[in-house]
Amino acid sequence: MADKLHAKVFFSQFHAETSYAEFVQGLRPKLNSSELIYESIDGALVQSIKYAQKHTNEKVVLIIDEINRANLSNVLGPVFYLFEYQMDSSNVQIAVTDTLSLDKLPENLYVVATMNTADRSLAVVDFALRRRFAWYTLWPKAITPSNGLMFFKEYFDRIEQIFEQYASDEELNLQPGQGYFLAHNEDEMKQRLRYEVLPLVKEYLVEGLLSASQDEFNDFFHRSINESIFR
Repeated sequence: MADKLHAKVFFSQFHAETSYAEFVQGLRPKLNSSELIYESIDGALVQSIKYAQKHTNEKVVLIIDEINRANLSNVLGPVFYLFEYQMDSSNVQIAVTDTLSLDKLPENLYVVATMNTADRSLAVVDFALRRRFAWYTLWPKAITPSNGLMFFKEYFDRIEQIFEQYASDEELNLQPGQGYFLAHNEDEMKQRLRYEVLPLVKEYLVEGLLSASQDEFNDFFHRSINESIFR
């Protein structure tokens, strides 16, 4: 998407320990100083905002990967309110840093956040934040790869058929994505089936998910790589 927009891209990947100091701004010791001095370091959000303010004719995209992994209240702090689409009409300035206050995010700044719906161990994103974003579900689909890779559509299609036949609405989110079916050759693809796809499906079945599909999956792996899910 960023390539199609010809945009400047900033990137941040959230994790359980991501903090306001990391994403917005924080103090860090200056290592090349003879005495202990702290300096302000801008995080990805402030970097993207400042860039967008200076380059008003250029599109700027901030990508937040795995947004559901962090404690969003701690990470965003008061900046949370800037994602409100009617923020500029409130005449309220939000102090992002000591030198940067805003009543809204720059018009040319686009914030795109991603999350893996199959990661059921993670808490859902705060509902208040959900209201401030448009949400799109990207389902696994056949692709045309590059860089010498091959897409093994036969295996992808069969896995997709099993999910469509046996999975509940919630279980459909667990379908392995197209990345599992990329390889340089048939042998590499079968290794991926054996050591990546099969263990994933086995985990689902052990947890009581897609239970009616066990025989179909077992037949698929037996035909594809001569392996049984449960030995």
